[in-house]
Amino acid sequence: MKDQKVILHKCIKNDEPAFVIAGHDVSAVETLKAYYDVAKKNGADEIFLKDMQDVIQEFELFRKQEPQKIKMPVLKDYEH
Repeated sequence: MKDQKVILHKCIKNDEPAFVIAGHDVSAVETLKAYYDVAKKNGADEIFLKDMQDVIQEFELFRKQEPQKIKMPVLKDYEH
């Protein structure tokens, strides 16, 4: 599975937009599954789709192991 931190840092370094979904986000798994479906429809290759499946499984496992951490995200003052 691709290192998500590396991808984020590369986007920041190259001044490219990025979209981050934290494991504690109540909408994370549903959002990742929707993205997977769109990527598949748009012709993503099997390696990319397998990587996305691994990410989804990682989020599902986190949700199962840490249910008390799952919540609707709220931006803090310092995140605006």
